[in-house]
Amino acid sequence: GCPLVRDVFELTGDFCRVPKRKCHRHYCWEKLRRAEVDLERVRVWYKLDELFEQERNVRAAMTNRAGLLALMLHQTIQHDPLT
Repeated sequence: GCPLVRDVFELTGDFCRVPKRKCHRHYCWEKLRRAEVDLERVRVWYKLDELFEQERNVRAAMTNRAGLLALMLHQTIQHDPLT
């Protein structure tokens, strides 16, 4: 049966006990539930992709931080002309 909810989104843990063919209140609930699951799956994929992108950026920043080229190209400026 269809899982019953309270306040639109809060699952109660109970199920509709009316046979599927006779229940007019929960028409096509399986399609809606599958759509909710698919939507949640897409949200998780987007979040995972975002986290992979952040990890790639952090790794690139870490490799560039202590590179020899950065040390060789670093210039120091003498602010006190007398020394």
